[in-house]
Amino acid sequence: MTVKLTPVNTAVKPNIDEKAKTEEKKYKDPLNNWAISALTYSSEIGATVNEIAPKLTFALWIPPFMYLGADIYDKYKNDKNEYSPSSKRAVKESIRQALTFFILPSAATIVGQKMTSPIGKFISGKISINARDGIYRHTNNALDQATESDFESKESFRKYINNSLENYIRDLKKTRKSNNIFKKFYRYLTGYFALSDEDIGKIQAFSSKNADRIFEIKEKLEKGITDNNIPKRIIKKYKTNLNTAKTIYGEDKTGKAIKTALQNYQKHLIVRNKILKTLGGLASCLMFTEPIGYLVNKILMPQYITPGINFINDTFNDSNLLKMHLKKVSDAESRKSIFSNARGKCRNAIHSHSLHHHQKPQPLQDPEHKLHQDI
Repeated sequence: MTVKLTPVNTAVKPNIDEKAKTEEKKYKDPLNNWAISALTYSSEIGATVNEIAPKLTFALWIPPFMYLGADIYDKYKNDKNEYSPSSKRAVKESIRQALTFFILPSAATIVGQKMTSPIGKFISGKISINARDGIYRHTNNALDQATESDFESKESFRKYINNSLENYIRDLKKTRKSNNIFKKFYRYLTGYFALSDEDIGKIQAFSSKNADRIFEIKEKLEKGITDNNIPKRIIKKYKTNLNTAKTIYGEDKTGKAIKTALQNYQKHLIVRNKILKTLGGLASCLMFTEPIGYLVNKILMPQYITPGINFINDTFNDSNLLKMHLKKVSDAESRKSIFSNARGKCRNAIHSHSLHHHQKPQPLQDPEHKLHQDI
């Protein structure tokens, strides 16, 4: 007799909990998106157009702060997939965001701009971009103080600009000596002392060329000749200011319209310089984006900042616990003192009542009886 055995499936069914874990979606930060994160760098673009569009600059600073606020609030409210508000987590996130998107990128941008500045020495003029920027800015300020006699000829205007520039460089050197080491280092990075670092002969040659160019623009504007190198918006604004002066005074007696146009031209050159430096700064910032993220997320946050925040938080909590314990002890001592005083008063009252109850009454003495005794 043959017995057939039916195979039995002995496979163990997967654990429901493990299956749920595998099916559970991994946490994805809703704000950790490249397109959204890119908005945080709009402040760098805002620095570029600040000279010509300050309102746009302000608008471009809004997205980074909105992103920062939204991310901090999200991390405060949620612990990944769980709703668990935590002020400590919000503080950690604010520090991380500040380092990742504001402090360290700004430092990388400044370094990039500083490294871009020497490129100007390979262009006509043989001076750095920061030095050019310093000449344009000084000339823009000098135009505001220029008198009619300074515009008598090209030579007189060039002399006025160069003499004032020499005085400005002399003051720069004095300021550099008086600054403390931190202020001096920051101004060095931003190119504040660029004019004092360059050869004075090259500075004067570039300044003379710029002054001659300004004087030629002045003559063309007065004669109504169009210069293709001047932006059309500057010419349009000049005509508007000139018509306003003629309407009010009959003519532009102070030459304010001409001065404003020449200053706008200098600002135009400053913006071109800033764009070149900012492009170098943005390139540096993008190049250091990943190293900055690694430095913040893998080194600074886990090794230094998080332990520091935890230590402060624990110290604060311990301090609160100690205060609560001392308050409880104080309250207990206070209640014990109250009870002991009340118990003492009760005992005194009972004792005095007992004495009064057991004391024998003494007979009243008649005053006349006392008199008889004395007799």
